[in-house]
Amino acid sequence: MTPIQLLLLLIVAVIVLLYFRRLRTRLFDRLFFLMIGASAGVLVAKPEWATAIANALGVDRGADLVNYLGLLGLGFLWLVLYTRQREIDDRLTDLARKMALLEAKKPKK
Repeated sequence: MTPIQLLLLLIVAVIVLLYFRRLRTRLFDRLFFLMIGASAGVLVAKPEWATAIANALGVDRGADLVNYLGLLGLGFLWLVLYTRQREIDDRLTDLARKMALLEAKKPKK
């Protein structure tokens, strides 16, 4: 195993551990992230498998396939974060409206 493979496996392991300890609690999310982390670890340890999978899918190199999947993953992540931000903005707007109505004072005559 080359030094870069060891470094990448260590990084994948740290990310998976941090994810489990700090970010998610739902079982589906944990299983999904565990699957992604295990796949990353396998592809780092056996890069020829990434090339074989890429060739089967019509891509020349495994690295290109990993880049394509990474870009799709980043696009999905962006969409999820954007959706959550919109939900938070809507909640904040509703809260501000409710507070404004509760604190509104009747005009003096």
